[in-house]
Amino acid sequence: MSEVLELVYHTDGRVVNETHQDPAIERVTGFQRYQIAADLGQANDYSAVVVIKDEALPTVASSRVVIGPRRRTVVYADRFRGVSYVDVVDHLIRLRNAPPFGGKSELAIDGTSIGRVVSDMLWEQGVDHKAIQMTGGQDWSRKGRYVNAGKTFMIENLAVLFAAGELTFAHNLPLRQEIEEDLSSFTTQTTAAGNQIITQSRNASGHGDTGIALIVAAFASQYLAPQGIKVSHLSGMY
Repeated sequence: MSEVLELVYHTDGRVVNETHQDPAIERVTGFQRYQIAADLGQANDYSAVVVIKDEALPTVASSRVVIGPRRRTVVYADRFRGVSYVDVVDHLIRLRNAPPFGGKSELAIDGTSIGRVVSDMLWEQGVDHKAIQMTGGQDWSRKGRYVNAGKTFMIENLAVLFAAGELTFAHNLPLRQEIEEDLSSFTTQTTAAGNQIITQSRNASGHGDTGIALIVAAFASQYLAPQGIKVSHLSGMY
């Protein structure tokens, strides 16, 4: 069997290997999807959008076709200010429908503060999304489109993904330096009662908007994304 597979990318995010009706070749179904996340600022503050590409593709191992390792990559980052909430909503809708995200993306926003307003506007337009409200604590819960998640828990999740090599930055990603500066502004402190809290210092790039957007994206990718389903069979066999 050739070590190089011919992959077919479907518009719904499924990725399958072409068998050319060879019954000896297993067909497996991997995935390629995108997690879009936004941190929403007040009128004079920056808002930011980050996208993580999340994929696990068919590959060859020990002469068999299997699902390869899951890889997540930060492939898009943007920030803007001085726009209305209506324009922010329109931007998120256009981005979610634009190639290559259309049909295989999930949207999550920071649902605290004005995020609730934007969430309501998205909901009124029938846009499926999750509004993540950062709380204290070390756990998370979901009710409808609203998700409550501990801020410390979310930041630690991102740190673990980076440390394990499960999340990386795309080469020449715009705003990478700003994202890294935002993330470095978060520090962990231990209270007298032994509880860990997250504090944030203001940095040169702003208020942490790109960092928050990535924290939201990584959490949604890890805990809220649809689970990939592996489907395998011998082509032509029943």
